[in-house]
Amino acid sequence: MARRVIYSIVDCIDGRFAVAVVAASGTQYWRGGMLTLAEAEDCVEDLRAALASCGVALVRRDTPDMGQG
Repeated sequence: MARRVIYSIVDCIDGRFAVAVVAASGTQYWRGGMLTLAEAEDCVEDLRAALASCGVALVRRDTPDMGQG
């Protein structure tokens, strides 16, 4: 079974967007400061391409809140 990394795009209180990621190990990563949803989605696609080259699947999380923002 392929390893998975779970992500969500978070709408922050300052009107910006962030990408929150949880690795299989449980480690959380956060990249914020994106001005548009399109910019956040581009970030996710770049991450998806990088992880695919390592054999890791990027899966969207249903609930966006990870305790940040």
